[in-house]
Amino acid sequence: MIENLHTWLAIRLMLLCLILALVIGGLVNYLGSIRLDNHVVDMAKEETASYIGQVAAYLQSPSPQALDNLNRRIHAEIERDHLIIVEFYDTDSHKIIEAVKPNAKELEARLPKHGSEFAGKGGIVCTKLALNGDTYMRVFVPLLNSSGTKIGYLEGIYHAPTEIIAQIKQQTLWSLILVVLVIFATTLALYPVIIRMNRNLVAYSNNLALTNIGLLKVLGSAIAKRDSDTNIHNYRVTLYSVHIGEQLGLANTAMKGLIKGAFLHDLGKIAISDTILHKSGKLTDEEFEIMKSHVLHGEDLVHSYDWLKDSLDVVTCHHEKFDGSGYPLGLAQNTIPLSARIFAIADVFDALTSKRPYKEPFSFAVSIEIIRESSGSHFDPDIAQLFMDHAEALYTEICNDEEALLHQKLEACIIKYFEE
Repeated sequence: MIENLHTWLAIRLMLLCLILALVIGGLVNYLGSIRLDNHVVDMAKEETASYIGQVAAYLQSPSPQALDNLNRRIHAEIERDHLIIVEFYDTDSHKIIEAVKPNAKELEARLPKHGSEFAGKGGIVCTKLALNGDTYMRVFVPLLNSSGTKIGYLEGIYHAPTEIIAQIKQQTLWSLILVVLVIFATTLALYPVIIRMNRNLVAYSNNLALTNIGLLKVLGSAIAKRDSDTNIHNYRVTLYSVHIGEQLGLANTAMKGLIKGAFLHDLGKIAISDTILHKSGKLTDEEFEIMKSHVLHGEDLVHSYDWLKDSLDVVTCHHEKFDGSGYPLGLAQNTIPLSARIFAIADVFDALTSKRPYKEPFSFAVSIEIIRESSGSHFDPDIAQLFMDHAEALYTEICNDEEALLHQKLEACIIKYFEE
């Protein structure tokens, strides 16, 4: 079970680690991309700012000589910065001047064309471009006079420095690696913590289960002692039932319910008077009806406790008969719960081979013959045959054992099915 838990937990923690790495890593990458874009935009704005004053001065006092001087200054300046294309337009979107670096002629031809859609913009507009693996920024800057009136605009193509782009990308990559490592380290740190907490929880659950089992045995023993002054009946019917259940391949959860039901099958007898319960002779019809009510009393008692609810099938239906003549519901065949069909055989066989206030014990041969004769009427024939195939060995092993030895065998069953 613990090995399965380790595997189960490891797989889920790794999946969680992977999901967090993808989500948070994607977020880090996204934020890094935004940071890169913002940085490029800021650099592009900074370099275009040096041109604005010169062009604005020309637009306020245009002349051929001023245009020639502006053209020389701009061509000289563009060689020193990262702008590869600079164009200036008047308010009618007529190009005034253009400066293009020699190595940008081919690139200029590949740039997407645009019309005058930026002429009416009131603020700086930046558009990111990616060509040949490099990052470019198209920048549109309105040109204003001293009174704040727009007199033209500048369009520039800024080539982001490769080393800066690489540096920012590397920083983003290291941030991504750091996030993944932190997530992985946190996952590794959580693993032993969760395992330890689970062990504590399992230990607590086992202690609680053992406490519940102790209560179960106390209740069963109290009823058994009131009925026959011994715990042996409860021990034997439980061991018989467990053996049949194992032969049928009952699941662990079903076996727990069968064991609980075997202990508590006669719990409702607490509501039956001693006069009827210990009567040595045959019960009258009226007395028998009262005796039959112990099933419903037991159901009422068990139903109120969640941990015991899986014993209800046995407590409620252990007196049902395969042909439908039993009580309290008159169920027949497979409508009778499997655990109740199993227990009915164990209960009757032990009653036949035990001493009761109203009878002496029958021999094994007589008891097994009664079981055989009742197969198909009282008992499920398949389960009855399975029991009869092993009955002699079980009878030898269980029926004549002392109470202390039976208790040890029962404790072994409890450890097997209740301790995880």
